[in-house]
Amino acid sequence: MRNALVFVVTLLLSTPLVAQTATDPGQDPTAATTALFKALLDEDSNKMLALTTDDFAIISYDGQTADRDLMGQALSGGILVVDALAPTGTRARTYNNDAAVVSGSTKFKGNLQGTAFDTEVVFTATCVKQGNTWKVASVQFSGK
Repeated sequence: MRNALVFVVTLLLSTPLVAQTATDPGQDPTAATTALFKALLDEDSNKMLALTTDDFAIISYDGQTADRDLMGQALSGGILVVDALAPTGTRARTYNNDAAVVSGSTKFKGNLQGTAFDTEVVFTATCVKQGNTWKVASVQFSGK
């Protein structure tokens, strides 16, 4: 009985640590990429800035590019409104434990300056480790 109680208490105390680690976007490149997409969906420019490198760039499926500052302004100013952006089929490849390429696909729906878009895209995100935290350095979307 005592061993069972010790086991249950240990399990209860360790579960929050595992849950925190698994959801911390800075701990792995896939989590960082997924968190960035959620920040875009939530139109949270502060979170987007926290998840990206200073020289972050995004390339849309039509070839348009935007840097980190422009993306932050577009999100906070309502210029970019994202209605759907949930990655699926993600695959991460890590190199030397400080660089990674994350790829997958997603439905990308919303509007940019009042012009609606709704398309299926594949994406490639380049992530780098800064200190002990993964950040997204670039994202490129391509049409399916």
